[in-house]
Amino acid sequence: MGSIVYRATKTQAIHDELASVGASSTVLAHRVIGNRLWFLAQTRTGERAGRKWIGLTLIDCRHGEAAVKCLDETCGPCYYDCPLSFLAQADAPMGPYAVTWREKVRAFHVARTVKRAAIRQGARISYGGRTYVLCRSLGRRGWEVARESDGYVFRLKSRQLGNATVLPSQEKHP
Repeated sequence: MGSIVYRATKTQAIHDELASVGASSTVLAHRVIGNRLWFLAQTRTGERAGRKWIGLTLIDCRHGEAAVKCLDETCGPCYYDCPLSFLAQADAPMGPYAVTWREKVRAFHVARTVKRAAIRQGARISYGGRTYVLCRSLGRRGWEVARESDGYVFRLKSRQLGNATVLPSQEKHP
């Protein structure tokens, strides 16, 4: 399956994709995460009428054009940030890839929860080959961090922190 490219903004592409799914299914919920449009839909017609399924549309917008690629969980997408609430509401997975994909989605959310719990003031992280200490949260803007080697203070964006590795603390236990 290929991608479709047409003139649109990201907002227009999201609206168009939801309308496209809505032609044969009822969209029960959707969420945009980065360039991914996740949706939970229920088929209205055919042999699978009433079935609730999870879909994904990849949307890449550049220079007034949108490239979209539609997938569903039976393809076993390589993206795992699907909302857990969609998994809870969807019917049992179909096909050989959907079961494995759902397991990976759950594992992704567990790992993210563990990492978020470890991110707190005083925690040490590694990013870009350097070690930093988290000084104070700046909310959605990220964290104020101090480079461990020289104490120089920077702002680390939330996205950068998401790509960082949380290091074990250096506290000595008696």
